[in-house]
Amino acid sequence: MTCLSKKIILEIFIAISISLLVILYSDSLIFSYIFKIYNITHLEPSFADIRSYQALPLTVDNGFDPYINHVYDPWKRPFNLPIIWYYISKYLNLVNEFNFKLFIFLYISSFIFCVTRIISISKNIISSFIIILVFLSSSTILAIERGNTDILIFSIIFIACAINNFYISFVLIFFASILKLYPIFTFNINFDLKKKVIISITGIFLIFVILFKNLNNFFYNTSSSFDTGITYGFRSIIMGLSKVEERLGLDLLSKNEILYNVIYISFLIFISLFIFYFIRKKNYTNNIDFIDTKNRLFIAGASIYCFSYIFFSSYDYRLIFLILIIPYLVNNFNLSNKISIFFILISSNSILLYSVADTPYEYMYMGIFIHLCKFFLFLFILRELTKFLKVLIYDVLLIKS
Repeated sequence: MTCLSKKIILEIFIAISISLLVILYSDSLIFSYIFKIYNITHLEPSFADIRSYQALPLTVDNGFDPYINHVYDPWKRPFNLPIIWYYISKYLNLVNEFNFKLFIFLYISSFIFCVTRIISISKNIISSFIIILVFLSSSTILAIERGNTDILIFSIIFIACAINNFYISFVLIFFASILKLYPIFTFNINFDLKKKVIISITGIFLIFVILFKNLNNFFYNTSSSFDTGITYGFRSIIMGLSKVEERLGLDLLSKNEILYNVIYISFLIFISLFIFYFIRKKNYTNNIDFIDTKNRLFIAGASIYCFSYIFFSSYDYRLIFLILIIPYLVNNFNLSNKISIFFILISSNSILLYSVADTPYEYMYMGIFIHLCKFFLFLFILRELTKFLKVLIYDVLLIKS
């Protein structure tokens, strides 16, 4: 048995062991205490997010529209994902509690295994230490406690990055995007040839055609669109400004949809100019390898964070995708990337940081600080991502500078 295979077996053992402990003791006093330390309210029954998918067959088969009246969801939450989850839940019989727990066990195990693989890929003590810190952050613990399917998407995206086969990678990203919309942002890991760009854009178009009917439900049935505490994204900032106004006794943004749209359009213009400026900078090299796994992981993780920041409002458990970018940041350990890592550690522990606030005003100030960290992280990562966008524009699409 080779050293490599022994290492992989050890990683599999670690993943299975941790996942098994989570499944067996998720409702125990010990785990409830751990969640409390992280300032996470433990919801029962356990793995609350995927309980919505588990209940889909009961709701649909009894004639209800889950996007309007998801009556069998334990918290009566309207469904907010593609209907493919109905077929997954039905044919895997997730209504059966044993099958349900087995399904969660498998995708938590795969997530932990992928994180250990990223540590191995990084081949760097500093990178490994930072990955472990982010893995133990409140955002990751929240994702596991909720049993959120971002964990499953994480594993699919990791495999798509690690496999240097365009068609397998394409199929994996396409499947992930059918499960949840935001993985469409990771098609760009294969933008090293014009042919791949065309095929990928065609795939994105097909995904929108397939999901178009329920796109509004994905946005408006998601509570993160209206929450501001443990979320990130420009929509969250605007909603947060409304809450700050309310606490300060002001009334500028509330019920003013025109001003909201002006602010959002101004933000898009600023981001467009930001990207254009760094793409045009002459000191950026075009010699970037799209085949290198660290680069592919960075493109995927950075794209999910940055484009989700622009277009969506996402709960903090989606910050687990920042784990993907750490090997690249440490491998290119300049000042900008060191600052990015600092903001990653702050942002991924925002839930924990809120625990130091005792009053509404302290909570407000802590929220402002955390959203500023997430915004600056967005700018630093987007700046680094423009290096790959420049390769796409000047080398792949053959536009002369």
